[in-house]
Amino acid sequence: MKVTPLAFESLGVRSQATLVETKDVRILIDPAVSLAPRRYGLPPHQLEVDKLIELAKKIYEISKDIDIIVITHYHYDHHDPGYVIPIEIYSNKMVFIKDPTNNINNSQKYRRAPKFLRALKDTPRKIEIADGKEFVFGSTKLIFSNAVPHGADERLGYVIQLGINDKDGTVLFTSDIEGAPKEQHLDFTKKISPNFIIIDGPLSYLLGRALSEEDLDKSIKNMESIVKNGLQYAIIDHHVLRDLNYENVLKPVKDVAKDFGVKVISAAEYLGIEPNLLEAHRRELFKKENKPATIPRGLAKLLHAGDN
Repeated sequence: MKVTPLAFESLGVRSQATLVETKDVRILIDPAVSLAPRRYGLPPHQLEVDKLIELAKKIYEISKDIDIIVITHYHYDHHDPGYVIPIEIYSNKMVFIKDPTNNINNSQKYRRAPKFLRALKDTPRKIEIADGKEFVFGSTKLIFSNAVPHGADERLGYVIQLGINDKDGTVLFTSDIEGAPKEQHLDFTKKISPNFIIIDGPLSYLLGRALSEEDLDKSIKNMESIVKNGLQYAIIDHHVLRDLNYENVLKPVKDVAKDFGVKVISAAEYLGIEPNLLEAHRRELFKKENKPATIPRGLAKLLHAGDN
């Protein structure tokens, strides 16, 4: 099995887009990229938009040789109804989606999920609601969790987690569980016993607003318990890397991981490059060069046109 992070906060955008390849299938998980509309009271910097376009192109190109696409929930950094990445990426693919009507908050149930499904139309070969189900492709098994809360606050909705097993190992993609503050976040991890996990980490940059000290402590303790149970690799990226202080936040987890011989790194470090935390450094970017920017209108159409 080969795991390739495609777009994450450590690579410069809001995303958790990941490619998983086995000898049977190529699986693209949450193929979307986005930017914080405001951070520190500032809009995106031009460098952030440049990086978003670069990674959107990368996802689009990779999608041409994909068998399966997975959508774990309907936030715009995890799914795209054709705003940034062309909807053609779903053409003739098997698409597994989070249930759009059950265990879902109102924003996703009544606006985002229906809009996405209308955009898909008949583009995919098949669309399958994945919650709590298992699917087999040769020697590769896809195991989906039941819907679990998007972190500690259920008002943010629910996500599905995905375990991929190819007999040689198991990778767990947690989606947005915000560092697993609830026991039900851990249940699926215990069920599939992964040796490789991709987990988003807590919303520590919103501590005191969208995250309490108690829930942060629970997340850290639960991530510590995860790395004690047979892991070899843990990519911790996405939410927690919006925090300039993320290394200190994750230090207790990394200390435990070191004792158990587990490699805990960002997506960028897994790829052998330095983390590029553009959003977290937005203030510094504007101090160096005052270049506010917006995502070009019709970017998805432009990417698709460039393929003609």
